[in-house]
Amino acid sequence: MQVKPVKTSKAHTRRPLPTAAEVAANPDLVAPAPSRAPRGIGVALGAGLVGSLLSGTAGCQRETPPPPAAALDAERVVSDADAAAKAEAARRNVVTFVAPMLQKALDEDGRGGFGCIAVDPPFFLSENEALDIIEQEFAKAGVKLRDCYELTGFTRHLTDWNAKPKPRGKNDADASEVFFLGDGDPCRPQREVPGRWLFDFATEDGSILVEFLSTEDHDKLKDVHPGAMSSVQSYDLPHRAARFREELETRTNGAPVTIALFFDPMAKGASWKEKGGRYIRPDSAFKGMTLEEYDALGWEKREELKRQDSRRLLLEQIRFFLDWAKKEGKLPAP
Repeated sequence: MQVKPVKTSKAHTRRPLPTAAEVAANPDLVAPAPSRAPRGIGVALGAGLVGSLLSGTAGCQRETPPPPAAALDAERVVSDADAAAKAEAARRNVVTFVAPMLQKALDEDGRGGFGCIAVDPPFFLSENEALDIIEQEFAKAGVKLRDCYELTGFTRHLTDWNAKPKPRGKNDADASEVFFLGDGDPCRPQREVPGRWLFDFATEDGSILVEFLSTEDHDKLKDVHPGAMSSVQSYDLPHRAARFREELETRTNGAPVTIALFFDPMAKGASWKEKGGRYIRPDSAFKGMTLEEYDALGWEKREELKRQDSRRLLLEQIRFFLDWAKKEGKLPAP
């Protein structure tokens, strides 16, 4: 299926949701990836996890737990652009290639929480600010972007939450882990669902699609029980980008496209060491400060400095892609 521009009346307008009649006729319309809406910090409120098919609770904790080894392995896939990966894509006749991402960003950025686990939460870039940064940086490279391009033809593998789960073994994730990781329930069957995603930008010739993954996108792409909620939100955007890449690269028909995925760096001032204790990130705007000086800055000053860090870290992601695309001959002619 071809990539199609979506006509909009103003920049960054999102598609409306399907009508009730359309959903009744085709329930899968709302299953793959919901159409985009004006962005905000996606905070789900509730008291623990709820849902008739899930059990377990999500309590308060001091910091987001580190991603499991399997998630870290998946993140490495995002940045793997070597000959073996290209050969595998060619063998499968894949016509959608997700460009490599900055390894430093995958290792250090895009993770955190909001709610009772975050006394000093990361900074969340608004989508409008992030899209302006992306558009301006591409323009400096001589690449003009157009708004809102829809891609279809890929496949999502989602949990059939209506199916009865098999008994959980001692090595199976519990309901709380299933919710926070967001990769579906391994104790329930999977179903294939046609994928659909409205990308933020595309080049004028449609050869490159650009997406900024926000915390709201993170929640849209998660595979969790529709009735599950929590009083806290935990984000792992590099892991979600890796899973999204796997889905996008199932597309085997239509015009070839290269996809640039960027994500909210979620800049932090002070972080927690794995075995306790806070420290100031050495690459942040707070470099050289003591924890006492950091705490004395006050909320507004800390937020402004974290915002500056988020903008700088996003620019690093964008420039890494543009350098790669130039070397690979992917950028369209001016």
